[in-house]
Amino acid sequence: FLASDWMEGREAGKRGELLASDYIASMLQLYGVKPCGDFTLLRSPEGIVNARSYFQNFVILKTTPGKNNYMQVKSKNGDAVRTTDFISDVDFTMRQVSYPVEIEAPVVFVGYGFRNDKIKYNDLIKSDLKGKLVLKINGFPASAEKLLSFSEINQSIMESEKLIREAGALGIIEFSPSKLVAGNPLNREFLNASPAEGNILPPGSDERYSLPGSGIPTEFLRISISARAAEKILKGTGITINEYIKNADSNSQAVSLPPVSKTISLKNEVLISQVPVRNVIGIVEGEISDEIIVVGAHYDHMGISNGYIWNGADDNGSGTVGVLTLAKALMATGVKPKKTIIFALWTAEEKGLLGSRYYVRNTSFPVKNISLNINFDMIGRYISDKNRNGVVMTYNSSHNYFRKITEDNLKKYDIDLKVDFQPSEDPPGGTDHRSFVEVGVPIMRFKPGHREEYHTPYDEVSTIDWDIMEKIIRISFANLWVLANASW
Repeated sequence: FLASDWMEGREAGKRGELLASDYIASMLQLYGVKPCGDFTLLRSPEGIVNARSYFQNFVILKTTPGKNNYMQVKSKNGDAVRTTDFISDVDFTMRQVSYPVEIEAPVVFVGYGFRNDKIKYNDLIKSDLKGKLVLKINGFPASAEKLLSFSEINQSIMESEKLIREAGALGIIEFSPSKLVAGNPLNREFLNASPAEGNILPPGSDERYSLPGSGIPTEFLRISISARAAEKILKGTGITINEYIKNADSNSQAVSLPPVSKTISLKNEVLISQVPVRNVIGIVEGEISDEIIVVGAHYDHMGISNGYIWNGADDNGSGTVGVLTLAKALMATGVKPKKTIIFALWTAEEKGLLGSRYYVRNTSFPVKNISLNINFDMIGRYISDKNRNGVVMTYNSSHNYFRKITEDNLKKYDIDLKVDFQPSEDPPGGTDHRSFVEVGVPIMRFKPGHREEYHTPYDEVSTIDWDIMEKIIRISFANLWVLANASW
């Protein structure tokens, strides 16, 4: 039901999210799990009472790009000032930011903006970047390709950009000499694609979401420009792009560059609106109220795009069913656990882990009371035909007890899983357990396969491997039972 077309892809803030959250809340109520969301006025046999609901309501901010974007280069010749205006979406595109930006700053050209200590190459060594816009060529010099591996080059590109940021640059303006227009218009997926024509453009490709903050963030700017725009910026500086590339590619050392002595003005339009969303929160009160285990999964997915419904059976209908199954099993024991257990279904994970992040910032108790987060995300696909029972278990390296009880329970209950234990001081992953890691809460997660239907309209119930999903739920419940009733 959760991954049927009736749910319309369960996109945060849309009708499908409301339908799915109502269904989830009704299941928790059916199992006997108490509500632990916002206080609200409810009608009861005793009249209207102020009581908790299953919903934690909040708003997220939706940001979409506007059409009124502006870029101009300005140069001086004595008292005369020359300006050149560029055309948005032809000469330049700006990566979307959360708030409108309007700046005027000097520009500095750094060639490829590439640094690697192994080959002693550094485009940034003599550049003062603080408070400036950094103009660079997309890519890396040919000499690096001859001397470094692909992974070393990628690592150097990331480290070089980090250095540019740390040096106080306002942003990067990047171009490819062969590109006559900015951006990637030809690489956008077909908006009217059929399965025979290629992949479908994901919903919300031009949207960004965030939690409201106490201040306006200062964001690092990324601007893509055409080769023509780059030539206009560098005109009169003595720098010729093709000559620079020829020299840079034939030298093992960075080529010395003259100053640009120009400024660039940028202004963009951003449209911001509020989107109401909600987490679903239930609680099983234990003997100890201030030791809490949060069992969570995101229930949202990606919605509808161009007639396709992104049903998200594995991502994350499977994890949602996992949490509900644990809640049902726990209540069926009839035994009150020692620790308190919260069952949480997050919204807006697909928008940036926003549901779980909102929760850890707005709990009704101190976050330090949370002993553990058990996260379920995409538990319904095996790794491969040759490895149908393989799963990765991510957990904090400071809690080796989690491995021990897992190994004990696998043996005790004869659960046929081949677990690849991956402890970490900072458990990685692009899902909701990261919200807990960031506030110092230990986590545990089982993850099997990551298949080609991920984030496509073809993530349907028919693709789910029920066997691997059942095994993950069984070992998770066995672990939860031990952890909820023992000191560790």
